[in-house]
Amino acid sequence: MRTHKDRIIVETEYLGANVSCVNTKKGLVLIDSPFLPADARGWAKRLREETGRGVAFQINTDHHFDHVMGNGLLTENIICHSTAARGIRAIRNKQNLKEIIRGSFPDVLAGIEREVEELPIPSPLITFDQKLTLDLEDATIVLEFVGGHSPGTILVYLVEDKVVFTGDNVEGQFPYFGQGRFGDWKRTLRKILAMDIDLVVPGHGEVGGKELVETYVRFFETLEDEVKGFARGGCTVEQMVERSQAIDFFPLSEEIRRSWVEEQYKFAAKQILAGP
Repeated sequence: MRTHKDRIIVETEYLGANVSCVNTKKGLVLIDSPFLPADARGWAKRLREETGRGVAFQINTDHHFDHVMGNGLLTENIICHSTAARGIRAIRNKQNLKEIIRGSFPDVLAGIEREVEELPIPSPLITFDQKLTLDLEDATIVLEFVGGHSPGTILVYLVEDKVVFTGDNVEGQFPYFGQGRFGDWKRTLRKILAMDIDLVVPGHGEVGGKELVETYVRFFETLEDEVKGFARGGCTVEQMVERSQAIDFFPLSEEIRRSWVEEQYKFAAKQILAGP
């Protein structure tokens, strides 16, 4: 657990997405929730012990399971984009949820399957389409729809502290393109670079500054240039994967398989070739 700017707590070590907490006069505002039920319970306990405050709201930056599974173990006061809300409702079907987990963490599901069956997954309390501002007396938190990584991805901006929580539009690893829109994603990265921010909290990976966003911009440029160059040379998408250097832009982590990265490269390449 790491504390930034006194009232912001970020945990980057859980399996799955980063989770964060902003301590305000009107209660704790959480950004994304732990994937593993044990981590969600531990997160709740640590926040109670460290802050002595209750949870006012849980914000989800998208609907993907590794961002939302712990919601119901933290609060039912959930806020997200209206499209993300539909995604959250879909994974209330536990068979669907288990299949999704199996696709990403096949070795993990067996150990948590019974807990997944019993896991509460509340429907969001508040949804929005474009922008929502929370006035929490000593904190102004602006939620803005940007898309990119998913059809319901948002940015969360803590105005007074100049902190942006990017969701998975910025990570420290090769991104998931399965529900992404390459053009929207590039525009979002440029938008973040233009913001007045001191701290960037990515969806995965270590907290930093705008250099995290600049790295992702370079990656997107490298990937796009490579795919277009391969296409001019007559390569198929399968051949692009075999010859790519951009595929190794980020080192593999313990969580990410090479086959998964290759699949994401194919998703991205097809979008780049299709154009805006």
